[in-house]
Amino acid sequence: MIFSRLFPFSIHIVKGHSMQPSINESDRVVVFNWAYLFSQPKSGDVVVFRGSDGRGYVKRIAAVTEKGEFLVEGDNKGDSRKLPPVRRSAIIGRVVGKY
Repeated sequence: MIFSRLFPFSIHIVKGHSMQPSINESDRVVVFNWAYLFSQPKSGDVVVFRGSDGRGYVKRIAAVTEKGEFLVEGDNKGDSRKLPPVRRSAIIGRVVGKY
């Protein structure tokens, strides 16, 4: 994860259907790793983050808790796992494009 912060952009391949219809399985997303150097993530941002299980996830920020953690969810409500709140330090960056 430290390595990814050396470069402004990274590419991640999406696995799963939880972000459909906005992002589909096998899409590649372009992530701006430096998006939050001088600003805070906010509701509605689509981010890539490292989960507590070490896996990478692509989700939309639904809300910010009083502790400053982020509640995230997939766009596909029928196929989106419930995840614990995400710490700011776990966020790799903001999704800025896909192909």
